[in-house]
Amino acid sequence: MFRVPQIKRLQSRNDLQQYASTYFDCSGLPVPAEYISSPGNRVYGVFFKKKMIGGFILGQGTSMRTLEVFAQAEARLNLYQSIGPVSDFTEITCFWIDPAYRKNTVLNTYTWLALAFCLRRFGTPKILFGTCSSSLARLYGVTPKSELIHRDRINGKRTYIFQSERSVSLQGFIEILRFKLSRTARIRKQRQANPLRNAS
Repeated sequence: MFRVPQIKRLQSRNDLQQYASTYFDCSGLPVPAEYISSPGNRVYGVFFKKKMIGGFILGQGTSMRTLEVFAQAEARLNLYQSIGPVSDFTEITCFWIDPAYRKNTVLNTYTWLALAFCLRRFGTPKILFGTCSSSLARLYGVTPKSELIHRDRINGKRTYIFQSERSVSLQGFIEILRFKLSRTARIRKQRQANPLRNAS
C-alpha cells in the first residue's frame, strides 16, 4: 500500500521539542526554545509513515535567526541595514530532510513543494534563508531567483545567506528540484554503469 506524506503545523510543546531535537540530530545546529515557540514563527513537520522525516520554520520576528546564526557579529549591523525593514521578510529556517530520504524523489518533491505552498500562503513579499551546508548553498545558487547577499565563516564552517522574492519562490524551488533530481539520476546511472568500482 502506498503511503502519502503529510505536512503538519506543529504547535504543542511536545511536538516543538521533538522538532528541535530531530533537527539538531540531523544538522548539528541547536534551535533555542524561545525561537521555536515564538508566536510569529510557524513550524512545519513533514511526516511519512507517522515518522517526522523533514520540516522547516517560517520565521517572522523582530530579529532574524538567519543573520544571527550565519553572519559574524561585525557584519550583522550592515546586513540589517542593507535588507531594510525586518517586517518585510519571512525567513526559511531549520529546513531539513532526513538523510535516509534525501534521494527519494517523491518525498523530496513533496517537501520542497510543501515549503513553496506554505510560503505562498503565509509568507511576506520577501524571503531570507541561509545555510552552513556548501552542497545546499550550491543548490540555492542554481536558480537566478535567489541572490547570495553574504558569505562568512562561523566556527570553521562556511556560511551563506540568500534573499529572494516570494512571488518567484515556486519557480525557484522547481528549478532547484529539477537540478537536484537530475544530479541524483546521473549519480545513480554512473553507479549502475560501474558496479565494480562502487564495490571496491
